[in-house]
Amino acid sequence: MRTLTSFLFVNMAAADLLVTLGVFPMSIALPYTNWRWLSGVAGHITCKAVFFALHVSITASILSLTFVSVDRYLGVVFPLRNFPTFRRAKVLTNAIWFSSMTSMIPVAVLWKIEPGKQEGMYQCRAAFEDVFGDFKKGMMGFYVYLFLISYLIPLLVISVLYGTVCRELWRRKMPGMISRETEQLRETVKRKIVRTLVLVTAAFALCWLPSQTYHLILAFNYDLHLSLPRYVMYVCFWCGQANSALNPWLYMLLTDKFRMALREIFLGRYSTTRTRPFRTQCSTRYASVRDTSSRRLKNPHKKGEILLKEQWKETPI
Repeated sequence: MRTLTSFLFVNMAAADLLVTLGVFPMSIALPYTNWRWLSGVAGHITCKAVFFALHVSITASILSLTFVSVDRYLGVVFPLRNFPTFRRAKVLTNAIWFSSMTSMIPVAVLWKIEPGKQEGMYQCRAAFEDVFGDFKKGMMGFYVYLFLISYLIPLLVISVLYGTVCRELWRRKMPGMISRETEQLRETVKRKIVRTLVLVTAAFALCWLPSQTYHLILAFNYDLHLSLPRYVMYVCFWCGQANSALNPWLYMLLTDKFRMALREIFLGRYSTTRTRPFRTQCSTRYASVRDTSSRRLKNPHKKGEILLKEQWKETPI
């Protein structure tokens, strides 16, 4: 399990956990409190910190999902190359969180407490007019930026890379002569990988589509936002946040190695000695060609069967 993909899953799980524990309760509570917030210095600090952490955790989860697609692409399309610079788990994890925090700096700048409609009431919201000088232009610029950085660009990257992976897997042939049983196993492996990649991409696209669509409504048709019932906005945003709750179940249901490792942990039989050092592992089953092709096997049928079985074991998918 000590592959780069596994480390990225842990990173994504940490970000999703922050979303679940921090964003969900606040998203549910704020509508009932009419967005009421603390006043004074404590209000300013908590307002900026909470919404900044909210957007950073969501962005980190999306970036982790994007880098998982990059790792799988490199492992499948370039199976004989290690890419040591990219596959440093600690460096990549720090890069994901640093990029998330850097890209969400506008949130820390924009969000502040402002007097509400009722006397003595303060609300935490984006001060577009104070920062940009024009409320509608500021809102348009921010939500278009958010749509690009947290939805459109990651979705395009994930879709293109996973599409390339699926095409490469479907076109790839096993080395040597293989038996009918091995060929059937190979087809099963390919179908399972393609199904997993399609479901992961579809889950991300569909869960975030309502909230990102609402972001575009805020950016280009603010009058429509004012005319819609308030619960429409809440439901759209909850759908996007639900992707963080869906990710762990999705990968657990679709990943055999994760289920086996989880079963062994609960049964108390998990041992780290069963795993190879992280630096020697690749993240996809098709990256093991280099190891098995170096073995001198006289029987080509046996060679193909051993290769496929080892490929089956190597992957976290």
